[in-house]
Amino acid sequence: MSNVYRLLTKLTLNRRFAQDFLDAPEPCCALSVIEERKQVLPLVAFRPGVVLPYGVTEQGFDFGHSVLGGDSYEIVHFAFKFRGFCTYNVLVNPSDPVAREVIRHLVEHRCYVVLAVDPDQHVAAFKAGVGEVTLSGLIDHYPRIARSITSRATYGRVLAQFRRRPQPSGQMLNWACRSELSYLDLTTDRMELSSAPMPESSDGLSVQ
Repeated sequence: MSNVYRLLTKLTLNRRFAQDFLDAPEPCCALSVIEERKQVLPLVAFRPGVVLPYGVTEQGFDFGHSVLGGDSYEIVHFAFKFRGFCTYNVLVNPSDPVAREVIRHLVEHRCYVVLAVDPDQHVAAFKAGVGEVTLSGLIDHYPRIARSITSRATYGRVLAQFRRRPQPSGQMLNWACRSELSYLDLTTDRMELSSAPMPESSDGLSVQ
């Protein structure tokens, strides 16, 4: 796992993605891209359905991943471990066009941004930069991931198995905002997140 720390800067993402993500049932996770200081980076956004205490988010979290698969399928697993609080897991199907593109960005950039959105839509932003990220599993398996043809049925079967015995043990997140490549467009329908004062109990970024 790679440790990921708090980020306080202006960020830009696709407005439709943000709206659809906020409309998705909690707890959930979605992949997209985000702009930070004019650089487009891969984004992993999740809504745990509970408020993450500031004392927990302040120290960052461990971000892990693995590639599940057999002879005919590949599924990517991401895990967010907030020490002393909870671990969150999500499985994504790399044959999905959005997932495939975001994973490509992850492998190429070797850095990413994570947004954690609480039920009041306050956002904690985190970033892992080049040299701070361990993505050996994704990199080693990327040739297979890039040409994955994993079916929805296979994904559903593996997801059901994983839910019964998640590794690491923790809360499962539903995978939201699939298939729509327009979510990755930052040229027109842009939405900015900027740092703003928050109550002491929920310090972070607010949606502007």
